[in-house]
Amino acid sequence: MRTFQEIKDNYRFTEPEIGILRSLLPVVEPHADRVVADFYNLFLQIPDTAKYLKDDNQIARLQSMHRVWLLALFQGPYDERYFQRLQRIGHAHVRIGLSAHFVYVGMNLIRQRLRQIIDTEVESRQREGAVKAVEKILDLNLDIIARTYHEEEIRRVFLSQKLDSLLIRFSQRFTFGLNILLVVGLLGLSLGAVALIGQDVIHITRGHLDQGLVGAMGSVLILWVVIELLDMEIDRLRGGSFKLRLFVGVALVAFIRKVLVTSLGQHDLWTEGLYLAGILVCGVIFWLVSRAEAGKA
Repeated sequence: MRTFQEIKDNYRFTEPEIGILRSLLPVVEPHADRVVADFYNLFLQIPDTAKYLKDDNQIARLQSMHRVWLLALFQGPYDERYFQRLQRIGHAHVRIGLSAHFVYVGMNLIRQRLRQIIDTEVESRQREGAVKAVEKILDLNLDIIARTYHEEEIRRVFLSQKLDSLLIRFSQRFTFGLNILLVVGLLGLSLGAVALIGQDVIHITRGHLDQGLVGAMGSVLILWVVIELLDMEIDRLRGGSFKLRLFVGVALVAFIRKVLVTSLGQHDLWTEGLYLAGILVCGVIFWLVSRAEAGKA
């Protein structure tokens, strides 16, 4: 945050203007109570601010503090302690959850009331300088008070972004770990499919030709699906796209293998028809999904 001296320098807040403000103190002080009363009457009429002003003792205490702030506009000294008091005012507003909008609304009312006092109490040849000095000190106050809202917003956004970043990094690493486990699992399934093919070959060598051949065909289909899934997962880890057709292919292969296995036994035509219908439906879906994915490529 900028230092108070930098803020004053940027506003060109000069010693002559400080002198003008101090000369206005006897002019403004008799009207201070009325200005403060107008300020709180305004906010008592606004539901969003009236909820903070329900207690009479609290209102009296706030009015007293507000009067001190109002007169300090014309008293100074405009040093670091003045700067810190304005910061505390801003933080108090942030702490209770008062919208910054109402800080601007309140400052606008103060600006109007002080301008009215100057117009009626100050000589015409001195009004322009008085108005400029009052406008500058009010802008300076508003800058510092409103800045606390901006800093609080930055702090919250920073914490939110930091937390989001941590969650995203954790999720990415966790997901990557799950993908590695999936690859290991598919490797295990491929080894299991190879073992099934070996078992079917043993059946063939022992003379169980029909059982061995049909079982081997089903096992080869399983191995083919596992290889395709493994290739897809490796490709996806490298940034490739997800291929839905492979999962439809898994269902298709499952129906085909079921038909091959059940062909060795005795089953009614209704069961065989259901399996064949499943193959047909999965085949159509596989074809449609393959065309759609090919069109996107």
